[in-house]
Amino acid sequence: MKKNKSPYFFVSMMIALIILLTSPGTSMAQNSSQDLEQEYSIKANQFFVDKNYEQAALVLEELLAKNPDLNNETVYKQLTHIYDNYLFNFEKALSFYEMYLVHFPEGKFASTFRERVAYLNERRSEWQALRDFRKIQLEEDDMRIKESLKDVETILSKNENAIIAPEMHIYLANKYFETTQYQNARMHAKKYINSFDKVSMSSTDKALALKLYSNILIKQHSYGKAIRAIDQVMVLGNPGEHFNYAERKTNIINQRNMWYGFMLSLLYFISVVILLIPIKFWQHFNLRNYARQLIAPLLLLALTSLGPVLYLIITEEQIVDLRFFFVLLGLSILSLMIIRLLAPMSLKTGRLVYVLISCLHMVAASFMTYYMIVYTPV
Repeated sequence: MKKNKSPYFFVSMMIALIILLTSPGTSMAQNSSQDLEQEYSIKANQFFVDKNYEQAALVLEELLAKNPDLNNETVYKQLTHIYDNYLFNFEKALSFYEMYLVHFPEGKFASTFRERVAYLNERRSEWQALRDFRKIQLEEDDMRIKESLKDVETILSKNENAIIAPEMHIYLANKYFETTQYQNARMHAKKYINSFDKVSMSSTDKALALKLYSNILIKQHSYGKAIRAIDQVMVLGNPGEHFNYAERKTNIINQRNMWYGFMLSLLYFISVVILLIPIKFWQHFNLRNYARQLIAPLLLLALTSLGPVLYLIITEEQIVDLRFFFVLLGLSILSLMIIRLLAPMSLKTGRLVYVLISCLHMVAASFMTYYMIVYTPV
């Protein structure tokens, strides 16, 4: 006859199980795993800081090999980042993107990684050109800008119809804009915009390209086209959280008006100079008398122009931009000389007309100086 097991037997079993799970050995195993992960991460980060990207990737791969079930998404993020953006080993990058998606199908990087997998697979036949382009981007800080732009142009010329061509166009457009080569920047920005319907790209990328194109057009004083580019940004419906359409359009219109004002002032200035020819100023020109009459106003101009410079230098209140004062002084001297040479005109037109033309001439010169030196578009 079998004996009934006492309730104390089951209690003892439960206690033994709890002790086993909470024993120092189990805790030590968990701590050991965390220590191993931390140790490898520190080593990989140090290699990365030292730009030893291959060794950094190998350390992280070794960590995954020792712990295939590692529940750390960041390790996969670091590995794919190194292989995709630094070593340009797109095959390896793809394998780790896909490995991550298997382990973390709903992970925080899952959406981005799926996009990268699709991106690399779509451009698989162009990996070599993409690798060359990315290498230039990575090393551009160590290269002269002219050399890097020339190298990208060379790659682009061989891959003009490739899927990656728009990426190179927008890269060149940005770099040419930064180096004030606006005509080249405009050409590449235009080609990138023309590829909107040929290559899949986000509305954010399209909006950024149109904003850049608008800025390039403004630099070339094509204000009407710049406004139309901004209008296209609004049509996309995703202009960016800091984009204010009304403010941007008003700013472009203000810049256009200032440019027109500068051009009108310049034309008036030139017209006044041309007036010297029909009045035959040289017939009334007396160098000694002429110089004597200009000494006083020229000294006054020098004092009024250079006085503020000396004051700012002595007080050290701000950094002085001497260009403003010297350009103002130069234009003022030139204007005074022209006005003095126009004096014979008063014999035919009367003093009032002469004074009016002289005042308008000085206003035009002052506005040109303001536009070139002081005016800064917002």
